[in-house]
Amino acid sequence: MNKIIVLLTVLVLAACASTTEKQTDEAINEQDPVQDFVNLHELEKVSVVRGFENPHVLIMDDPTYIIAYLRDEQWLVQYEHECRFARQESGYRPNDKRRSTRALYVQQDTFRGCPVKALYPISLEQAKELLTIAKDPGSS
Repeated sequence: MNKIIVLLTVLVLAACASTTEKQTDEAINEQDPVQDFVNLHELEKVSVVRGFENPHVLIMDDPTYIIAYLRDEQWLVQYEHECRFARQESGYRPNDKRRSTRALYVQQDTFRGCPVKALYPISLEQAKELLTIAKDPGSS
């Protein structure tokens, strides 16, 4: 009787362990390493950034993201879709549609010609790490 209980306990624990491994593997998104970074660092979305006037940008390899910075603040900007306009330093880019010239509202405004899906405040160190991840997703 004791052997049966021990055997059942081992089987249950083994099943739990294999389920946890499977969930961890599925959680890694090889197609979007930037989103993995957001999830890993538990970056919090903001709905509006005030004082968002003419920020500089750092272009990332992934066309659905860009890093914007102004003064001592940095933001990871996620677009609704790939944004070819965001990657252009010059040339044609449609005018941004904004509720306010001094703020950027998520899911209502555009930035560099494309609709914004999400905004995440990030540190300078996180911005540097994101640029590295975006260039070589397999290295992290």
